[in-house]
Amino acid sequence: MHSTHPRQGLRRLVSGCAVAYAVVTVSLLVAMGTADAGVIDNPLNGVKPDLGLFSSALDASWKRVVAFIWALVVVGSAVRVIVGAFKVKRAKSRGYANDLAEGSEELQDALVSLGLVGLASPIIATVLFVVGGS
Repeated sequence: MHSTHPRQGLRRLVSGCAVAYAVVTVSLLVAMGTADAGVIDNPLNGVKPDLGLFSSALDASWKRVVAFIWALVVVGSAVRVIVGAFKVKRAKSRGYANDLAEGSEELQDALVSLGLVGLASPIIATVLFVVGGS
């Protein structure tokens, strides 16, 4: 006989309820009919975010705050890389295989996060270039 864990039964119940909810929602939307998109005007057409409303002081302030947060993230990522490298070195010198595997994994994660933080600026610039079209 096959026994199931009580949590598996709960997961099945929740997933069943989610499927039923989705089916009912889609059925109601189809039954009610959707509005013609050409009839409804977009009230935010042409609206773009602009912080110039609050003066140039706020414009400079939020840029400083973002730069400070970004600097903290870069420093934190660099510290994670250094700590991970020391863990790997210590595990190698002591000959602990489990600690070496754990330290190597942590070092890899830290290097990936540092790389992504370093690439954040070009990635954001590329996205803004593509979205802005200029």
